[in-house]
Amino acid sequence: MPSFSEVHLARTLLILSKRQLGRKRLVRELGLGEGSVRTILKRLKNKNLIKSEKLGHLLTENGKSRVNDYLRKFTPPERFKSRDTDKWNGKMVESSLIIVHDSADKIKSGVEERDIALKTGAIGALVITFRNGNLGFPVRGIRLSDLKDLYGKLRRLDLRENDTIVISFADTYARAEDGAIAIALSLSEIR
Repeated sequence: MPSFSEVHLARTLLILSKRQLGRKRLVRELGLGEGSVRTILKRLKNKNLIKSEKLGHLLTENGKSRVNDYLRKFTPPERFKSRDTDKWNGKMVESSLIIVHDSADKIKSGVEERDIALKTGAIGALVITFRNGNLGFPVRGIRLSDLKDLYGKLRRLDLRENDTIVISFADTYARAEDGAIAIALSLSEIR
């Protein structure tokens, strides 16, 4: 059983879209073992999505095109901090936020998306929709505006009608990012 998934392939492409990196740096950024990263790089090379040079790995034109496909569907993951979400069950956590475009109508309760994040090693996820100019949880009866710090930060985001905000939590940022990307891939139906 491989110790990585499609999420890690996508994360590697997103990381390499920012800068050329060597394998050892990718090991740290992905939070995976060296053997797994070596296999990821081999797969991406075989699909002509990356190439290797002396200074590290970088995207090919096909790789850039794949990243552009992702970025048309969702924003790059970013670290997210809010007094309302920095602790999970009393412990400090790392959080990653992604906005998935044109996907709010796919959300029922947010539980399915949370479960996707859990399968990647995250410890939780929030799913917030933007409909009719309003931010809210998919489940009625829970008011986002009661979480003042979170609500204020989310209102400052550049959102489009029918966007979904995904915030994934984990003990490490790599796992939080894995959870957010897994949800984004699922909602945008990219494979």
